[in-house]
Amino acid sequence: MSPFGSAGLEGLRRRIAAIEAGGAGRPAEGVGLRWMPLGLPALDQALGGGLAWESLHEVAGQAAGLEGTVTAFGLALAVRAARMRRRPVLVVQQDLAGLEGGRLYGPGLAEAGLPEGAVILVQVRRAEEALLVMEEGLKCTGLSVVMGEIASRLPDALTATRRLSLAAQAGGGLGLLLRPKPDPAPCAAQTRWRVAPAPGRPDAWGGLGAAGLAADLVRNHSGPPGRWQFVLRDGCLAQETEADRTEGWPAHDRTAHDQTGHDHPAAPLHAPAGGTALSQPVAGAAVHGPPRTRRAR
Repeated sequence: MSPFGSAGLEGLRRRIAAIEAGGAGRPAEGVGLRWMPLGLPALDQALGGGLAWESLHEVAGQAAGLEGTVTAFGLALAVRAARMRRRPVLVVQQDLAGLEGGRLYGPGLAEAGLPEGAVILVQVRRAEEALLVMEEGLKCTGLSVVMGEIASRLPDALTATRRLSLAAQAGGGLGLLLRPKPDPAPCAAQTRWRVAPAPGRPDAWGGLGAAGLAADLVRNHSGPPGRWQFVLRDGCLAQETEADRTEGWPAHDRTAHDQTGHDHPAAPLHAPAGGTALSQPVAGAAVHGPPRTRRAR
């Protein structure tokens, strides 16, 4: 890893410019649409059609210690956006967030649906640096999502998130701000989510089934707030179906129920129920050194 600072920011700008230049001749899919449907009818209706593009969305834990759940929820949204736009994802992680919840792990990201080459990962020391990198990324039309994981308190949160919202409007992508616990400070996000783990049903063999998430939509500019419960399926948020309760049977004995209501042969399992870790623990080293930049491979 190399020091971030002004040299790191210039390097990131060059990388973003190259992404934009490389995609100039092949427009991203879904550009021009105002909403990203999540495939969950009741939730999409409450959101006015889906999660709004060109906007910032905040995800926080319902309580402290839920960093993994926050990351899983944010990644599920990022995976869906990246598949729709077919453009890379920029992930900005503050060092403190990595120490508290684990640094993002390339094979785990690939298992979640963000393969090699689809993610640019930047690690910084201070919250101000994370906000600056997010703002630069959100202005880029060549990225589908900019996701920032910030553990420290935001300086002047309303102004900072307003700047991110304006940058998302300029770039047209999706901004995701991940926070380890709720922050009562004002925020300019289009939606604010509070997430926690939810009980999951065992699979057909009595083992762990699909991971469950509970999410409270506490702020929604396009409709009412509400509470929903999901499972993670194929890297995205989904409603639990009979297929989730029969997970573990051989692929030729199982069917999955897609969002159109039609049964189709289920894809073979790529990993056991636990899957590959999305993050890996790190030693409690001092965080006073220079910030660093890294790309997930």
